[in-house]
Amino acid sequence: MTAPVMYLYALVTGEPSGPLGDGLAGEALRLVHCGAFSAVVGEPGDSPRPGRASLQAQDAVVRSLAERFGALLPARFGEAFADEAALVERIAGRASGIAEALALVHGCVQMTLRVFGDPQPLSEVPERADPDGGPGTRYLEARRQEWERSRSLPEIDPLRETLLPLLRAERIERQEAGRLLGTAYHLVPRERTGAYLAALEKAGGEIGGRKISASGPWPPYAFGPEVSP
Repeated sequence: MTAPVMYLYALVTGEPSGPLGDGLAGEALRLVHCGAFSAVVGEPGDSPRPGRASLQAQDAVVRSLAERFGALLPARFGEAFADEAALVERIAGRASGIAEALALVHGCVQMTLRVFGDPQPLSEVPERADPDGGPGTRYLEARRQEWERSRSLPEIDPLRETLLPLLRAERIERQEAGRLLGTAYHLVPRERTGAYLAALEKAGGEIGGRKISASGPWPPYAFGPEVSP
């Protein structure tokens, strides 16, 4: 891309507590007001190329911004628009969802919990299908249970019972790719981060013979809607 681009770093509420700083290309960051919230943007000249260094640099920009706003949603890497009008138009179609997500993450950080080990055997998963239902009912129930399993980590339920009172929200992605069973994204109010980390430390890095690995605190990457199509 050779034409100047409007590059989106984050969506925020309120006014910053300090200077916004610079973007990936050293460009000055500024706010574009979009009603109840604002977009933090820069004009780097070209869209950044994906790569470890670029991703780390963008994360550093977002982390710095997160210290200046009570609520912040990081943008997906590479979210760029032709100009400010195009950005505002795209955001307008998602304004309601963005406002709700900003209210959810206000005052929170993200902790990311990865779980490794052997999956819970399907035979141990409680069956909830109606025995009196017909083939169609049983099929739909099986699909529902499959969908629920893709968004659950029953292998660490005892730990989750301890952590859930400390969370504002949770998102689970089950992978079962190699030894990785899945990832739990936890939205934790900043004042509860110490208690959250203490609970993980008490678990000793495993639960039920399965290894758990935590990282964070991060900006709430997993809890915002995408702006680009």
